[in-house]
Amino acid sequence: MNEIWLLLIFFFSFSLYYVLKNRLAIFFPSSKKIIEVVLDFSDIKKNDVFYDLGSGDGRILIEAAKKNIKVIGVEQNKFLNWIARRKMERLKLKNVEIIEGDIFNQDLSKATVIVAYLSISVAHRLQKKIEKEVKKGTRIILVDHSFKEWKSVKMKKIGFIPVRLYLK
Repeated sequence: MNEIWLLLIFFFSFSLYYVLKNRLAIFFPSSKKIIEVVLDFSDIKKNDVFYDLGSGDGRILIEAAKKNIKVIGVEQNKFLNWIARRKMERLKLKNVEIIEGDIFNQDLSKATVIVAYLSISVAHRLQKKIEKEVKKGTRIILVDHSFKEWKSVKMKKIGFIPVRLYLK
């Protein structure tokens, strides 16, 4: 029994070290209330292309896909991608694409809505990418962090977690 605890401690310690060393976001599932605010701020229209950067287990993707728009999730974690894909298959959602990879290797020029729930250092790097690639009028929703020197159009706190809407 002690060996199991030792293995679990080692696994979680290594995982935390890897996440912090590479400045990645730790998976933190979005609550139903956060998803509601994200979708409200998204103001989804029929021709929108919705990107969820760091899409995790697909919670936001599912709700956005129900709006019958093109939905793209980008997640680096293989296990979370596997979970998200199983959910999409079970719900028979065909308008969702899940990309396993780094968000910084993706072309965001076609996005009209971008959602990101990332670490602060990744969010600041993402701001530079968005400034270069994203077209004017794109709605960007950040959960938990903010962009430097950008003023949000809307902000709502869910408990202690702020959700901010920016317009490019």
